[in-house]
Amino acid sequence: ALCAGDWTALMANFGEMATVGAAVKEDCDFNKDWLALLKITGTDDAGPGWKTFVPAGAMPTVETVQKVDALRTADRNRAFDLTQCVVADVTNAAAYIVRAILQIRSAASACPEPKACAINIMNIISSFAWISQFTSLAVSDCWDKGSQKALCAADISDMVAAVTNGPAAGIATTSDCADMPDPLEEEKHLPMD
Repeated sequence: ALCAGDWTALMANFGEMATVGAAVKEDCDFNKDWLALLKITGTDDAGPGWKTFVPAGAMPTVETVQKVDALRTADRNRAFDLTQCVVADVTNAAAYIVRAILQIRSAASACPEPKACAINIMNIISSFAWISQFTSLAVSDCWDKGSQKALCAADISDMVAAVTNGPAAGIATTSDCADMPDPLEEEKHLPMD
């Protein structure tokens, strides 16, 4: 089971590196007016394309429907952000704090062994990076206007976490995927209870 977990973690880290790499390009571009792009502020000079297909007398009704729809969409998006803030961001940050504590305890007992020590140190670094990511996401999701800088920080933190956790999982496969894994070797890089 540990071998399958190591390979799953390794592949997940590769996937995270790819998606976060794309997200950094967008979230860390500070020359964009994100509020205008999200239609939170600003006006559309060209006007919506649907106006060409609606009879002139129906415009006020159609514009009212569009405004109501925009308000409902904004309310739904805000509710989603608050849910993300509480359920995902804060909960995951707290979980990774506990994980980091367990990994530090494990590293303290396993560091005489170079391989186990390397795995544990990389896992500790990745846990702190994920704490940083989820804290940054909480800043963006909990605030009603969001924060582009917080999203950028979350992306960079996630990249650090994936880049450090990937090699840890890869090194762990050398003992976890052996024909006859030694349980004592495996326990040296697992978080302690």
